[in-house]
Amino acid sequence: MKSDSMANEYTQNLKCDYLDKRAVLKGEVERQLIHLSTGVILILLIRAAGDMALALLLFLLASHVAISVAILLDKIPLSLSASLCKWGRASKQTIPLKGTILLLCGITLSFILFPEEIVYASIAIVAFGDSVSTAAGVLAGKHKLPYSGKKTVEGTVSGIIAAFLASLFFVTPIQAFVGAAGGMLLESVIGLQTIRQFDSQMIFRFFFNDNFLIPPFSGLLMFIVGFLQ
Repeated sequence: MKSDSMANEYTQNLKCDYLDKRAVLKGEVERQLIHLSTGVILILLIRAAGDMALALLLFLLASHVAISVAILLDKIPLSLSASLCKWGRASKQTIPLKGTILLLCGITLSFILFPEEIVYASIAIVAFGDSVSTAAGVLAGKHKLPYSGKKTVEGTVSGIIAAFLASLFFVTPIQAFVGAAGGMLLESVIGLQTIRQFDSQMIFRFFFNDNFLIPPFSGLLMFIVGFLQ
């Protein structure tokens, strides 16, 4: 009887572990779909806004910051707050909506610095590349990158391909490839502990995030390539 009980407990633990992994995978896929959809919606909104695009971006940024503060201060109903917090990983999300806030910061900076077609391409790179690389890494990643214990070859390559194809709608093929490759390689190294140790100041740690860095970095690469063509 005791052995049967232990066997049942072991089987139950395996089942729970499997269910936990499935829940984590489902949550990750949902987050990446939200991330991708956010990028597409932002491209459409910026195009529709025309000359008011910068004002729109600043309004969206201010709105998300206000909502984040309201969540921290418990000024939003718990059910809505819980739904909004699903937009980020609970284990990493110390600030509600941090990912979207940083994405809007990066896009706004890119909009100020670069032509609109490069801004659209940079949004496509971070939206499609980051989402696909994460999903592919979770679903099919088997080979770790030599310099990273978390990122996989499958995820990074899939991200480059997705980012390249998405940005082709806005820039030349060479710009799309350089921007996509640069953005995804940046995404693959940005979490390395050796990189994060360069500066421990809180403000730098906050902005040291792929959502913020990829749009201006990819945009700069595409701008240089376009200038040289």
